[in-house]
Amino acid sequence: MYPDIPSEDISWPITQHAGVVEKKVIDGLLHACLLCRGEKVNAEKINGYIVDQGILTKNVRSDSNRIDAWRDYQQILSEFGLIYSTSFAKVLTLTSVAMAYLNHALTYKELMTFQVLRYQYPNGHKSNLSASLVASCGDNLSIESYTEWQTVHNVLLHPAVLVWLVLHTLWNKGQQAMLTIDEMQQYVVRCTRTDEYEQCADAIVQSRRGEIDYLPLRRARRNMSDWLKILDQTLLFKLNRDKTVIAMSSYSIQEENSVLYVCKQLLEQSSYWKFQKDDATFKQNWFKFYGDYDNNIEYVLKE
Repeated sequence: MYPDIPSEDISWPITQHAGVVEKKVIDGLLHACLLCRGEKVNAEKINGYIVDQGILTKNVRSDSNRIDAWRDYQQILSEFGLIYSTSFAKVLTLTSVAMAYLNHALTYKELMTFQVLRYQYPNGHKSNLSASLVASCGDNLSIESYTEWQTVHNVLLHPAVLVWLVLHTLWNKGQQAMLTIDEMQQYVVRCTRTDEYEQCADAIVQSRRGEIDYLPLRRARRNMSDWLKILDQTLLFKLNRDKTVIAMSSYSIQEENSVLYVCKQLLEQSSYWKFQKDDATFKQNWFKFYGDYDNNIEYVLKE
């Protein structure tokens, strides 16, 4: 139970390009993908489109002296289940949720709300074990991925759902319904399961009273900063001007019952993708699950 964490190095890895995630970039990258949809990636063609349309900077590689914006930024699309990761997909494959967005079934805010709420740990994309976590495995050398490591340690987390429920719980307790990046690093990231939101909110209340003071998880701050930026792209959250404090948006307040219903649905075990150790194609299966749209329509919150 909270805050019994399996390692001080635990965090919520997310794209390092969170700072550039916005509608213009998502739209541009997806339309660039249409140039090679169902084919092997033509990086030169995609890079030309990205630069010509002014979507992202050229990102000239120092090792090759060539433009390679695609290599740097394509992970934004795979991070949110809009394409299958090019690390294993032989052809460029857009998912059904990406096609739903391109076909205008979802607005940008609806798309990001849908995918960010369903983003989970463990998943099949963030699977690389860091050196520090490898060391923490000790004699258990049979663990081959971060996905497996999290599964072994019973991690089952929808971070965006957790953050919203913590904010909602603070609000119901008469507290300021906001979280600073320090509180995210000290308390929220210690949750390894979404259903720990009440214990987390209680700890934050105690901290604000000066009764406890947890040490910040040392490797978590960059990821917490990136998560705040990502949450700000949804319908449910708003950031302050310097992007260090997050609160519920006016949409969350006006649509409280609808948002609470969706969050409660995402607390259910059935809402999670499950890792299977003997599944050699678990990465592909993650994208099949997370990139799906039709089977998860009940989780869509509309503007």
